[in-house]
Formats: sequence, C-alpha cells, structure tokens
Amino acid sequence: MKKIFFVAAFAFAGLTMVSCSSDDSSPVVTTDTPTPSTDSPNPGTDTPNPGTDTPDPVSLMVGTWKATTLSYSFTIPGQEEQTHQFPFDHASIKGGCATDYLTVEEGTVVNLKQNNKNEEGNCVDVNIAGTWTEDAISITGETQPREVVSFNQTELVLKYEMTFNGRSTDVTVKYTRQ
Repeated sequence: MKKIFFVAAFAFAGLTMVSCSSDDSSPVVTTDTPTPSTDSPNPGTDTPNPGTDTPDPVSLMVGTWKATTLSYSFTIPGQEEQTHQFPFDHASIKGGCATDYLTVEEGTVVNLKQNNKNEEGNCVDVNIAGTWTEDAISITGETQPREVVSFNQTELVLKYEMTFNGRSTDVTVKYTRQ
C-alpha cells in the first residue's frame, strides 16, 4: 500500500513542476468536425453558404480560449489505468498563477498567453506565437504540435506531451471560449 501511495504521490508531484515544452511524437489525428470544402461558395467566412446559420467548422476555432482543465492518465504495474483531472488553475499546475489563454486568429496565427512564476517567484505573463490548422496547434519553441482532439462553439480540446521532473506524459487540456 505504501508503494501505491508513493507512486501516486510521485505522479501528483510531477504536476507541481509543469513544463510547457512538448515532445509529442504521435501522429496528428483529425477532428470529428467535418473538413470544410475548399470550393466553399463563401470561403473564409463564418457561414459556408450564404443565407444559412451553419458556421464554417474551421472558423469555430477562431477566438480566445481559456484553459479550464488538465487531465492525464498513468498505469501502475499490475493495476488498472488511472486518470486524474484538475482545474487548470489548480495550485499544483499553475503554482498560484493565473490560467493560460489561447487566442486563435483568422488565417493561421495563434497566441498562447501563459502566466507562470519566474525565477524570483513572481507570476508573469509570457506571450508565445504559433500557427494553427484544424488538426494541430504549433507553438514556437515546442518540438511537436498540440493535437486538436475536438472543437465546437464552446469547447476546444488539445492533447500533447508534457514533461514533469524528467518524465513525459500525455495531457489533455480543455479550453472554453471567452
């Protein structure tokens, strides 16, 4: 029982030292959202067909998104997989700093605003540019893109690898539209 507690505590402790680098080498999986037609009668707008209320699926990603939850799974040898979910602004993830925001702009530009502690222990904003498609978001400085798992008018879900204390794990981060 002490070993199980130790392993779970170690995994949880990994979240207290969050690094935002991505080493995900998994292939990008397409979303369950239909791919927009390139011969759309009204490309680049919120409605692929004039006179309808059906938004262009890709434009659903455009906007500002607030990171709301982070989850990860792990398996202790000889036991079932365990999944843990935390509010993204939980002290073990953000260390008392504000949550992250992702702004997806028309075209291919994305901006990630992170609020993390600096070396002096103060929470500071860092803005990191990147690019996006309906399948992935690439953040400057990260080696692999963040996989777009799903998106709709209110929620964006990304999956990517994060490294905690020298160990890597896949995390799923849910964002809500602001």
